[in-house]
Amino acid sequence: MAALFWKLSDRETRLEQNITHILKAKPSLEPLFENVASDISTHFLNIFFPSMPTVCYVANLSLQDKSAQRINLAIRIPQHPAFSAYLDEHSSLVVIGYWGTRSSTPYLIPESVIISHNSEHPTNYEHELECEYQFLGEGEYPSRGIQNVLTPQLVEELPKISVLANERLEEWRKFLGFKKELIRQKSVGLRYLTINYDEQKHIFKLLAIANSQQDFELVRRALARKDLQLFDLNTSTDPWKFELPSLEDKRQNKQKVKFELGQFKRGKNAFSLLNPDEVKNVFQHIDLKDIPFSAPVFAWLNIEPTEDWKNKVTNLVPDQSDEEAILQYREDIKEMLETVPSTGFVSFALIGDWSLVDRQDRILRNLKQNENCYAPYLSSYLFDITQAQLPNLLPEIKEWFNSNLNDAQKRAVQKMLAAPDLCLIQGPPGTGKTTVIAEAILQLVKQGKTILLSSQSHDAIDNALSRITNHPSLRAVRLAKQGRGRDKITEEGKLFSGEQALARHYEALSHDIQARFLTPLQQQEAQIDALKTWLNQAEFLQLDAQKLEQQRQSIKQQGIEKRQQQQQAQNAFEQQQLEYRAHQQQLVELQQLQDLLAGQSIAPQGLVLPDMIKNIADRLFELDSYQVQLPFQITDFRFYPESQAQILMALLDVWQNIHSSLEVMEQDITRLQQAGQGSLTSIETQLKVQQLQQEIEQLANQMDLDDSEEISNLWRLKRREVNQLKQQSGGLTHECYQLFKDRNQFLNITNAQSTAMLLAERLEKFKQFEQCLNGQITEASQSLTAQMHAFEINIPNDAPIKQIEREITNLLDQYKMIEIQLQKQQHAEQQHLQQQNFQNSNLSESIKSTQNHISYLQQQYQESKAQNQNWHGLFEDWVQSLNNPQQSKLDWELMSQEYTQNCNLVAISCNENSRTLQDAGIDGFDVVIIDEVSKATPIELLMPLMRARKAILVGDHRQLPPMFQEGQDATETFEDLVEVEDENQDRSNLLTKDNFKRYEKLVTASLFKELFEKAPDVLRERLTTQFRMHPSIMKMINYFYDGQLTCGNPDEPREHQVVLKSKLNTLVDANKHLLWVDTSNDEKGVSYRDDESSNVTEAKLIAKTLININLQMKQQGYHSKNKQKVGVVSFYQSQCRTIRDEIRKANGGKLDFDAIHVEINTVIRYQGKEKPIILISLVRNDGKPKEYRRSSRANIARFEFINVAMSRAQNLLIVFGARNMLELRDVNLPNMDKPGTSKRKIYQDIFNRLDREGQVCTAREFIQACEISKSQVAKS
Repeated sequence: MAALFWKLSDRETRLEQNITHILKAKPSLEPLFENVASDISTHFLNIFFPSMPTVCYVANLSLQDKSAQRINLAIRIPQHPAFSAYLDEHSSLVVIGYWGTRSSTPYLIPESVIISHNSEHPTNYEHELECEYQFLGEGEYPSRGIQNVLTPQLVEELPKISVLANERLEEWRKFLGFKKELIRQKSVGLRYLTINYDEQKHIFKLLAIANSQQDFELVRRALARKDLQLFDLNTSTDPWKFELPSLEDKRQNKQKVKFELGQFKRGKNAFSLLNPDEVKNVFQHIDLKDIPFSAPVFAWLNIEPTEDWKNKVTNLVPDQSDEEAILQYREDIKEMLETVPSTGFVSFALIGDWSLVDRQDRILRNLKQNENCYAPYLSSYLFDITQAQLPNLLPEIKEWFNSNLNDAQKRAVQKMLAAPDLCLIQGPPGTGKTTVIAEAILQLVKQGKTILLSSQSHDAIDNALSRITNHPSLRAVRLAKQGRGRDKITEEGKLFSGEQALARHYEALSHDIQARFLTPLQQQEAQIDALKTWLNQAEFLQLDAQKLEQQRQSIKQQGIEKRQQQQQAQNAFEQQQLEYRAHQQQLVELQQLQDLLAGQSIAPQGLVLPDMIKNIADRLFELDSYQVQLPFQITDFRFYPESQAQILMALLDVWQNIHSSLEVMEQDITRLQQAGQGSLTSIETQLKVQQLQQEIEQLANQMDLDDSEEISNLWRLKRREVNQLKQQSGGLTHECYQLFKDRNQFLNITNAQSTAMLLAERLEKFKQFEQCLNGQITEASQSLTAQMHAFEINIPNDAPIKQIEREITNLLDQYKMIEIQLQKQQHAEQQHLQQQNFQNSNLSESIKSTQNHISYLQQQYQESKAQNQNWHGLFEDWVQSLNNPQQSKLDWELMSQEYTQNCNLVAISCNENSRTLQDAGIDGFDVVIIDEVSKATPIELLMPLMRARKAILVGDHRQLPPMFQEGQDATETFEDLVEVEDENQDRSNLLTKDNFKRYEKLVTASLFKELFEKAPDVLRERLTTQFRMHPSIMKMINYFYDGQLTCGNPDEPREHQVVLKSKLNTLVDANKHLLWVDTSNDEKGVSYRDDESSNVTEAKLIAKTLININLQMKQQGYHSKNKQKVGVVSFYQSQCRTIRDEIRKANGGKLDFDAIHVEINTVIRYQGKEKPIILISLVRNDGKPKEYRRSSRANIARFEFINVAMSRAQNLLIVFGARNMLELRDVNLPNMDKPGTSKRKIYQDIFNRLDREGQVCTAREFIQACEISKSQVAKS
């Protein structure tokens, strides 16, 4: 069996550091190192190299093709017999060592160890060996009798994966030499003796000294319009003249303090000369004899601070009535000034790259030698993404720290976790790439990984840190070099720096202890108390329900009783009504009898006659004995009692006819007596009458069959004729004689005398009868009247019924009220039940259930209390200590080094000195995440890339490219500098187009672009759902992304509360979120021509806009304690100064506002930020027509700058820029999903949309709208 021989190194420090780091990252390995106090590296290697033959995979990590002398050999043992049981399935350990290939008995000297991927199969750059492992002690060498696996054949078979990368790194090294020589060529500076800050004018005053007037003017002109920095005396090889050391000078490695100053104040106020006597009088501590100049020139240099400094100072300006705030302002200004070197040199920002180039040169050398590189395969995939390992699968994440991530963001996190070597995330504006970084960090920490967070921009680092949820497992620290470096840290980043980092961790620990140990008991107790409170309320509700139910039942019973009483009263009332009606009927009958007797009414059917009335009837029947023809017989009267009243009425009618004819009878008696013995009529008359009567009888019979008017009239005519004949005849003609049975004796009189006697006798009887009958009738009538008067008729009384009905109605109202109360009670019960999530339960059952649950919880509470009684007090004291603001400060003084070393998240800038990590005692990391990678050059990425096993690059190559100098206010790319020098036709200059072409890939974002374009999908993710911008603003940005961006929250309200209306148009209102103010002509309509880096017209417009917005925000309720945020962005620092000047002119000399917080800065400083309202000043305007051919490289034309500036806006974007400068420019836009670029007229497309949607106006119309708005606000 072949063997791999290995021997311990004489230098084990790095190996021990690696092992210590691995044990921190993988605490599961600690059992293998118990009771190992020293020589941890030997112990580890004895475990790593198994005693039994094992398969291993080896790789050649040498950067240079020196295989004939040595190889950096990496060894990975899949399914390691010792370590695999303690590592997760995706991880393994790799030992890297030195193999001297010239030796005839070669062996391996292990130098470092890392955590790497775990795969059962070798990668394409690994070679499989099966061997045993033999340790060589001091002075021992491999036995020639044993086959050695380290053979010349293996040397040939191992891929030289890093050689090609090394060739490219050599080009990088040459670029660094070029840049350093450029700095030396451009290096000019002035020595300054002292520096002051004028708080009133907001300028720095430097007392500078030069060798001569000529030297002063040369340097001053060279520094004009440059971003200036202050450097300490160590920067120069001469303490009085600014001279940089040579590339070989060791002094170049000294620490150099720098401070970003600003730019010369413009105009005549840029400087003022002083004579030596003035200097001596004012600064007595300066001895002119120490100055090595024969005729020194002194001058006050007036420098305007950087935009960051101005913004900080503006935000610090206190209320002049608040003395405490004024004192705090003084302290804050003093603290800011402490970072300014009191003496040194002033030069431009490019000189600040001198020490950076030194560091980058060392990093390149380390990478070549694989020294301090924790990504051993970095060189293989750094330039060829296809060499990067691919994950087997994406991990399933069951628990997300941020539940609001969309699918693309979740995929991005999964890919970041899964990638073995490298992962790339493209995050266009507002797509939440920082949110993705925050989630990935927490997920990596959860896996026990250590993370390095880095970016070329300090703002980006601090912004990413601020998005991370404070978690007890996260120990984060923000590191930066003392002095200038820490001054770069933003307010957000300071929460992770120094003692504040520890305080933040203490806060997370406190919350965690509270949540896991103290809060559960408190919650149990609170839950029990809450349930008891709920139970008490439930019992009260139950009692109320019972009372209401009792009241309802009582009312219901009362109602039943009242209904019974009502029925009884109703029955009594009905009885009264019957009696009343009976009495009324009796009265009616009595009255009817009386009326009947009086002949005043017709007798009704069924009228019962009393005896006295019957006696009258008997009397009337006596008329029969007087030969009166009666209509009824007395037997009829006896046998038909129901008809007695009608019979009586008929009898009375007969009597009434007789009674009314008594006078006629007396007259007829006289007439008869006068006639004597003969008849009263002739035979002819009698015959005529007899004939007529027959005719009448016939007509009467006909009338029974035919009741026509003709027969009736004829019948009446015949009767009249008979009556006339009878009156003229000899018989008595009065109809009363028809009533007599013996009427013929009176109708046909033959002997008038005897008829007279008969009639007289009968008349006498009638008179006597009348007398008797009248007496009976009078007596009966009086009796009836007496009976009527004797009646006491009680009118039926329904008052008791109505009273009971009222009582029933009252009871019903009470019942309904109780029902309503019961319904409310039931609703209250249901609401109360819902508080405890009781579904479809009644209150009684829920009360019983809650009582049981309380008993159960009380038992649990007692058990938990008993379990934690030994720790509870400790936890409470610990939380109290952690919450003590002074505790973190005290602990930081005691254990800052230990805490920093144990942080699992460290944040530094890409250009940070690696010594910052070394001084903090930090070795390597599992993962490095580099944000805004497109702003960094490939060389700037090396330091963080080499510090971790795996790299995650996050950026967007369609946003800002790298700046050529390090300064935070840097605005020029390498290409910009080349173009300026080319225009100056300085042939001796290094800034040539040939050099730009040579080093183009080293000064642009081409590395990320190339990697992203060629990466397989499993190693890359593009975020396309943005959440920042209003959809109408996003439409503009989408022109730079082939329309791939979508809005993730289009319905979210994005109110900006600004209204601007001209006389004819509405420019901005609640429905308009974008406006382009064309400044091709100024506010008076005059063509503006000033193709410089400042534009007064746009500055004035912005000042007026800010004043207008401030007035409108005050109306909306914003104030000094709650200001609306507004950002002002320009491409040039000089324009920022011009805007500030115009604001002071328009705002009473002040920069601050009552209701808006304004941040003015360059687009470089705005990447990664966002504001509700953004105003952009594009500045450039050459006054020429849009058809004029212009450079496509100027900032105003570069789509990356426009993209970043416009995409800062959330709710409202107003762009001030000359349309003629942009509309017809070509844009070389990179393809989204394939290599290469496409030339497009993007700005023309943008203006076409703006025109269609009415979102463009002139400067004149805009000023008009501002004035109208201002007057309207004043009126209101």
